Amino acid sequence: MDSDSERKLRELRLNLAEVCLEGRVDRIAALCRNPAGDALLTMINSGVRHLAMTKADQAVAERCHRILSVEHDIARKVAAYLALSLFSFPHSIERSFDIIDVPTPLLTSVIKVLLAVPLFFTRDGARRRALAHVEATVQEIHKAVTVIDEPDFRREVLNGFMDGYSVTAIYAEDVPLRALAQRRADLIRMYLDTNGLARDTTPPPRAAGETTIRLGILYPGTISETAAVRGHLTGLDRSIFQIIAFVPDEAATTVSAGFEDLADDFIALPVNDIGHAAEIVAGESLDILMVGANATNTCRFPWTLLMAQRLARLQVAMHSCSLTTGFSTIDIFINGKLNEPDNAQDDYTETLALTPGSSNHYIFSGGKIAPTVLTREQLGVPDAALLLVSGANFFKIGPDLINTWARILEAAPTAHLLMYPFNPNWTTHYPHKDGFLRFVQDRFAAHEVSVDRLHVLEAQPTRAPILGVLALADLYLDSFPYSGAVSLIDPLSVGCPPIVREGHTARCRQSSGLMRDLGLDVMVTRTTEHYITLSTRLLKDDSLRREMREAVTDVMRQFGAAIDEGIGDVVGDALKAALAKRRA
Repeated sequence: MDSDSERKLRELRLNLAEVCLEGRVDRIAALCRNPAGDALLTMINSGVRHLAMTKADQAVAERCHRILSVEHDIARKVAAYLALSLFSFPHSIERSFDIIDVPTPLLTSVIKVLLAVPLFFTRDGARRRALAHVEATVQEIHKAVTVIDEPDFRREVLNGFMDGYSVTAIYAEDVPLRALAQRRADLIRMYLDTNGLARDTTPPPRAAGETTIRLGILYPGTISETAAVRGHLTGLDRSIFQIIAFVPDEAATTVSAGFEDLADDFIALPVNDIGHAAEIVAGESLDILMVGANATNTCRFPWTLLMAQRLARLQVAMHSCSLTTGFSTIDIFINGKLNEPDNAQDDYTETLALTPGSSNHYIFSGGKIAPTVLTREQLGVPDAALLLVSGANFFKIGPDLINTWARILEAAPTAHLLMYPFNPNWTTHYPHKDGFLRFVQDRFAAHEVSVDRLHVLEAQPTRAPILGVLALADLYLDSFPYSGAVSLIDPLSVGCPPIVREGHTARCRQSSGLMRDLGLDVMVTRTTEHYITLSTRLLKDDSLRREMREAVTDVMRQFGAAIDEGIGDVVGDALKAALAKRRA
């Protein structure tokens, strides 16, 4: 953002804050319901809250705090809260009013603002605090719409929740989220029922002697989710399973291309008409409906809204979902035994169906990709430098991880780090890239790590350039607490040793599960200090680092093909067992 754009953005923010501070509910509501878009949320999502506050900003913020502290009129408190949200994040504001007291015209906007946590975090512990704030807010929302039976109130609150809820930036924390998932699921279901969108239909009993199992897949379309679904279904007994892939009508041809060798039939769903889409799915009389995409991070995703309904005899989630869905309509969750801790069932509302080993088997459509041939000079990395690489996504990178990487670079003065955090599989738009990179540079500077030792690669059109970079690397640094999954396949495939850290919840054990499955336990760490110690030791010991590279290469030569072969045989067994139990 250039200085002129920043100046205009700041001026517009001050103007919006002043409108809010006037306390006129009708005018604020008009700003939030403008056909061109919600002015307050547009400003909040612009990244303006990451800018340092000027004296003028601080003066307005102090007025807001004063009103929240001493004002008795609820409408004025709410208006001041909305104004203050243009400058501060919701987990750092004491709002001093309850949701049930918010004027109805402002309810939707207030709920969205309450849930508008940052997309990245610059302060230690801030992500955990933001998660706690969202958990408490969702609990309050859940209680409010359950207790207060007023149609207008319920409609406005549910609309705000459906639009505002997103845990993409905060579920990297290694804590169980079952209670949050259940409340979210209840609210989504209440939204469907309130708006007459639910089409629950359990297919009639199967005909006597019927042997074919009709398996419907809500098919994702993104590269990583496609690879995961293909890994789960390749190897299914096709004499038993008939696969029907449901694809979004708006991109039916493109999405189908990555799955045409596995599906017996493709059905395009009108994703902008969930009621009709549900009728189409239910009309297929499916034995099993599986969601192959992440149905846990937002609310309005069409596959989430469909899985919130009973549309098949058995409904299934897999590890493309980053945590339990919370839906009573999803019966089992398929994951690998190595991906879960011993007490894993406690974290799920679904029944866990654990396959042997790791479930991180990925089969990319189009076959293997040859690495692009690159040189260190092209990357701006000196030939004599040690090169660390990480493909950890923007949303997984917090202050604790950056501090850890900075400490490793501090201990290895010749090392450089190359990151490619803007993966298009997560989102096609990263609006706060500049602020994020400044934060990383500032943290490195605090450890006296020069900025010229940090290199950032933008999103690439294919995996080939990424593989080319990794072929030049000395070590791969996995993310934590939220570990890598698909991203770890790339360094392994070119023999680059990954350093991973094992957590408790499944999303924090994906990398360690894969490494243990391959017999590469030696590169699995359990603490941050161990992660730093092992990385530093390998960087300082050339012979040990060569040993690790040879070990990875040998393992991938012997067992790497297994990752590409799929686990459809054991997934099929799990599905048949669950379906039989469902019928009993």
